[in-house]
Amino acid sequence: MKVHLNGRLIDERDAHISVLDRGFLFGDGVYEVVRFFARHGVGLDAHATRLARSLSLARIDTARHGFDPHALGELCASLLEANALEDAIVYLQVTRGAARSRSHVPTEPLAPTVFAMATPAPPLSTLVAAQEISAITAEDTRWTRCEIKTTALLGNILHLLEAADSGAAESILHRGGVVGEGAYSNVAIATRGVLATPPIDEDPPILHGTARADLLRAARAAGIPSEVRTITLDELTGADEVMITSSSRLVSAVVRLDGRAVGDAKCGPLTARLFAAMRADIAAASAARTDAVPA
Repeated sequence: MKVHLNGRLIDERDAHISVLDRGFLFGDGVYEVVRFFARHGVGLDAHATRLARSLSLARIDTARHGFDPHALGELCASLLEANALEDAIVYLQVTRGAARSRSHVPTEPLAPTVFAMATPAPPLSTLVAAQEISAITAEDTRWTRCEIKTTALLGNILHLLEAADSGAAESILHRGGVVGEGAYSNVAIATRGVLATPPIDEDPPILHGTARADLLRAARAAGIPSEVRTITLDELTGADEVMITSSSRLVSAVVRLDGRAVGDAKCGPLTARLFAAMRADIAAASAARTDAVPA
């Protein structure tokens, strides 16, 4: 497999990162994950914008070292080409870099470490319906800067381990009864035909999910009433439908929550409509890209 490391495409066996890299020692870095179908990057511009925002908020300066987060598309394209991949997941992370010694505050200017890899993923044809999952709810014990897509994911992992212990695939997190997001996803509910999802810039802060934005766009296109507002834990547990969004699965239906059925314990009609609309948008964009490529 060919990987990207600091501006070069090299074999993964030749890719070496210092043990003093702050990503290794402190989890001091940010990341992005982009899903590609037929080499069409879903929400690619939004991912690039979010990467630039995460870098800025984390105070990691890449401009002096030749990495432009808005060139994410070109980097991804080179990885897909080098690995002869059409359907893939591209993972990219940028750390603050490696210092000469372990110090909480760097004592010298550092060159960020930029790493990316592409791995095969199922084609769009395999996504035929919204996935049905079980979830739990939990008080959010992570840090409060969730709008930064940081590589330090121990808090998320602990919540997911707790979910796995209960036979669930996701943990929907709240702070004092106010719903934020899932451990790896954004959250939405449907009640009496109206879609609602928490705001991204209020308390509790949540990740600016690209699939969340796609969900809201699909709702508008389909004429489904939608709201961006605070959602309480009571509303979540009493909703007609609960759904999560992620780049890999678009939108999934939460059919069991804390061991109890959500609705009639199967994917609800609104979730099914939104999944179909989001999938159709990707199919159209992929077809347009294919048509634009010279024979």
